[in-house]
Amino acid sequence: MRVRKRRRHKWNLSFASMSDIAFLLLIFFAVVGKFTKTTEHDVSLPAVDLGERTVMRDITVVVTKDSEYFINGSRVHKPEDLAEELGFYILEDTDTETRTVKLYADRDAEFGKVSVAIEAINQADAYLELAVRYSD
Repeated sequence: MRVRKRRRHKWNLSFASMSDIAFLLLIFFAVVGKFTKTTEHDVSLPAVDLGERTVMRDITVVVTKDSEYFINGSRVHKPEDLAEELGFYILEDTDTETRTVKLYADRDAEFGKVSVAIEAINQADAYLELAVRYSD
């Protein structure tokens, strides 16, 4: 009697379907990802190497090195009007995220001018988030 050897099945892995899955994942992350916009004003931010990166908020205050103030791209001509102007952007009885104001202050701006913006954010009963550039 003759003994037969079992035939072993060879596994075939199709890499065509793997590339399809990788392509679909790329499309998924491109669509779901959040894109942030930068400020259109020329501001060089101070560097810091702490914490995690934050996401862009809807309310931004910019203090340039020439002591100009901007709220969401609109120039505020008088520093004493900052708190009143911020009041138009902040809604009452909302959560912390919608009441957060991100402050972009040029590292060469006078501290007194930056403190005026910080005080205006405080007077508008908002939360302050300070924008910094991460050092490499």
